[in-house]
Amino acid sequence: MSDVDVPDDPRADRVHRATVEFGLSVDDAERLERVVDAAGDVPDELGDVVESLADPDLTEAAWTRWSDDDLLGAPLDALVDRLADVDEPSPGVAWLRARHLAWHGRTAAAIDLLESARSSGDRLVLADLAAIEADRSNAAAARELLREAGADVDIDLDTAFDPYAADRGFAQELAEEVAPFAMLRPKPMAGRNDRCPCGSGKKYKQCHLGRELHPIAERAGWLYVKVMRFMQVNAALLPAAIADDIVDAVTDPELRRMVQDSYLTVDLALFEGGVAQRFLDARGSLLPPDEADLLWSWIDADRSVFEVARSRGGAMDVIDVATRKRKTVVDTLPDAPLEAGWKIIGRLVPVGDGHRAYGGFLPVNDDMVAPMLEAFATGELETVTLAIGQIFETAATHDELREAFDEGLDMSALDELLAELGDAAPSDGEPQPDADQPGDDPDVS
Repeated sequence: MSDVDVPDDPRADRVHRATVEFGLSVDDAERLERVVDAAGDVPDELGDVVESLADPDLTEAAWTRWSDDDLLGAPLDALVDRLADVDEPSPGVAWLRARHLAWHGRTAAAIDLLESARSSGDRLVLADLAAIEADRSNAAAARELLREAGADVDIDLDTAFDPYAADRGFAQELAEEVAPFAMLRPKPMAGRNDRCPCGSGKKYKQCHLGRELHPIAERAGWLYVKVMRFMQVNAALLPAAIADDIVDAVTDPELRRMVQDSYLTVDLALFEGGVAQRFLDARGSLLPPDEADLLWSWIDADRSVFEVARSRGGAMDVIDVATRKRKTVVDTLPDAPLEAGWKIIGRLVPVGDGHRAYGGFLPVNDDMVAPMLEAFATGELETVTLAIGQIFETAATHDELREAFDEGLDMSALDELLAELGDAAPSDGEPQPDADQPGDDPDVS
């Protein structure tokens, strides 16, 4: 019998991929594929799907696979609607329905579902409730929920956490995100028995004691990470797709890697890609008011071309070529000082009296300035992406520009932002005790 080419089996490939990607057994990987397939063809009997969703590993993997296959939202509507009618659903079903509601922006309904399943102790439910507390900037409450969920919350703050490259799972990454704010509490705003400075008329211990917030300048980096977390749940592949478009005509493997690993694509996804606006629409009610206002100002900020006026220790003065306004950039700076007169592109967002560039900077030649400004003025992701791609096509054939790119774009995975998270300590650097436990003060009502 002669050899015959056997066609590849796409389903077998997906099953094998699941065993590698999620560490599942072959049997569990096949169950996962049946759950994933149910999004496109809801079975008459949901028993197998419901049983599979009782396994947190399969439930979490199913969400990841639907996200990767661009099946979140409307493609899941029919399945989730059917699951809503299941008698005595597992916590996994409640979690999936809550995630689906949150994707559609129905955050309050999602929280109600999660709260209804909280007593189950399901790790997915507890982790998503922790994410809600994190969005509220209630880091201590988030940490306790994550502890219940089985995450390691004893985080070494000297170890850098990269929210873009992290691959330790949602709960563990969230534990690392909140750790600096949970472990290094802000100083009290008043004495225990003083009137609370918030204006409520209550005693401080009955109002904001234990719920103090760090200054907004310290929480700004955390706010950026919150929006990134939202993207990783709801549109995880968007930065990679943007990177592919930018380097489409680039052959230099180093330049391709630089773009794919940089925060430039993250920043494009968050702002020109609309993720920040979607986050604000869906989760803005959870944010402290000053963070919601700050994010509005970020969304209103424009990407532009800037001329370096002065670069000094810890700050850089630039002039917006489009508006001729002078701005000072702090914290988020290139690794090496840039010479006066350089033209760079970036997106400066206001924080306090200065500006930050969480997406980094990229140098451009003078003949690129006008096309860049024209593209940025559209605010359209595709147009901006194509324009930036021109820089890398040039860089692929000009070593000097590539060297400038190496210095100009922050390739340290947003070290400044992460350091900012790690520095979220009281001014004296001493950890503050947790809020008083019930019963330790007879005057607490």
